[in-house]
Amino acid sequence: MLPVAVAPAGALAQWQADFGASLVYDNNLPQAQLAFDIVDDFGVAARAGIARSFALDDRADVGMGLEAKVLRYAKYQGASVISLGAAASYRRKLGLGLTAPRIGADASLAWEDSPEAVRDGYRFVASAFFSKRFDERLEASVTLAYDRREQRDATSVVPGIPGDPFSLQSRSVTLRGSYAFGERASFIASAGARGGDVVSSTRRNPQIFVESAAIAPDPAFGPDYIAYRLTGARTLSLGAGVAYELSRRSSLEAFLITHDTRARGGLDYDVQRFSVSYAYHP
Repeated sequence: MLPVAVAPAGALAQWQADFGASLVYDNNLPQAQLAFDIVDDFGVAARAGIARSFALDDRADVGMGLEAKVLRYAKYQGASVISLGAAASYRRKLGLGLTAPRIGADASLAWEDSPEAVRDGYRFVASAFFSKRFDERLEASVTLAYDRREQRDATSVVPGIPGDPFSLQSRSVTLRGSYAFGERASFIASAGARGGDVVSSTRRNPQIFVESAAIAPDPAFGPDYIAYRLTGARTLSLGAGVAYELSRRSSLEAFLITHDTRARGGLDYDVQRFSVSYAYHP
């Protein structure tokens, strides 16, 4: 009976868990254009995941995993979200040695639930990347991604206009680099471009109403806020931060990113987000 008893434990040991926690700050949580509508908030985020990889050969593997996330804001709790999802991945090293390039692809599907039902939905993300380490200190990558979100419940409140402003899709490209200085610290920088749908929540606004593809009440920020889906928006993002390896299994990262969004009809807005994150890998 001993081999039977040991086998499940051995299989479970091949799964790798990881955990994380973050303190976040968003200076324009509703992604609004007018100062009258802009509100900021702090939030606390946590995540837990478990994953396993399977070797295809000596240079490639595939993986699968499950992940749970929660983000809770201090003042505007209606914008909080809980997420449960599954993911699959592929990785391949294009050569031998430290500086050999790597390619990979990821796909994930998640269920998202918020205190306000209008924000509930399902999210699908697919991405592909190319990365290269130039030496022991410098590494860079480029990632192409497709993101699609479907709002679970849609109720039209304006005749002839859909009531699913949180149904969104976009495509993006992101460049990211890191440079290690010292044995544990690294500088991180990113730049990205995104095109597609965005959702902006404001008080009743005739200008944004005309440009909207979908409209619904968004009580996350108050009873007089309305969520509008804007199509064809363009967002440029710049980010920078530092990471510090606390131990072989844990790390700390501080990151600031700014998003500059331009939409039709001059409905433009800026967002800055700052986070301090802790990650642990048992």
